[in-house]
Amino acid sequence: MQQRKNRPRAARALDPQRNPRKKRSPDKKSVYRSKKSLTEEPDDVSGKGPTKAKVLVVHRTGFVRFGVLSLIAKSMQFVACGETDEAPLARELFVRHKPKLVLLGLTLRGGDGFQLIKDFCKLEPAAATLVLSERTDPLSVRRAFRSGARGYLAIDGAAEMVRAFDEISAGRVYVSASVLPLILSNFAAGSKRSHSSGVDSLSDRELEIFSFIGRGFSVSELASELHVSVKTIETHQMRMKEKLALHSAAELRQKAREWLAKSAVNRIREDPESE
Repeated sequence: MQQRKNRPRAARALDPQRNPRKKRSPDKKSVYRSKKSLTEEPDDVSGKGPTKAKVLVVHRTGFVRFGVLSLIAKSMQFVACGETDEAPLARELFVRHKPKLVLLGLTLRGGDGFQLIKDFCKLEPAAATLVLSERTDPLSVRRAFRSGARGYLAIDGAAEMVRAFDEISAGRVYVSASVLPLILSNFAAGSKRSHSSGVDSLSDRELEIFSFIGRGFSVSELASELHVSVKTIETHQMRMKEKLALHSAAELRQKAREWLAKSAVNRIREDPESE
């Protein structure tokens, strides 16, 4: 007892038994941080700025997805949250990750890009879709925007992707430099080429199948490509023949080839540097 009485006052002040309130007093800052983490989006732990916008990459071609993911990784404002070449999985990833942006190809496994754009718009109207496709005919571009896309890039315009993301994130529409002249020319001509060909009467799914037929795909190859039955492809062919006033599968193939050829020729005329 005598030793404790003779201890210096400074030492007694540090005795935890003599200062119980100081030991049990909560850290207000730590309490605030714990409450904030339960109710708010986490801060950017890197300290470099706000959280990056999430991008879902959906494209059939593997090397295109790789290139897109590389561009996103190098950007300061975007981050990839998932990637796939299948339409059904794309819907699952969209619901799971809730991306702000989607980079989308029009030709996919198990579905078509046009319908996927519509699905994304229904699931989350605030999300913006940017199409990246080798299909640069005015009809495909028009249908993409009609389905709800905010931007459209040709494959040769992939380098514009980050800029396009910036534009559509701000609520503006973006079209790549190689596609814009075709759209303006088609608008000025009153879309006569598309209407005169009768192809404009086809649905989005029929147009996709029609383009595959023009590339030489057989019924069985189409069924495998689109993950549907042969009967489904035959039903689509029958409806397309009725709409285009054709009488046989051979006439349908010829019509599809001619349509693809004209689309390519029109692109070369409007944009000679694309070749």
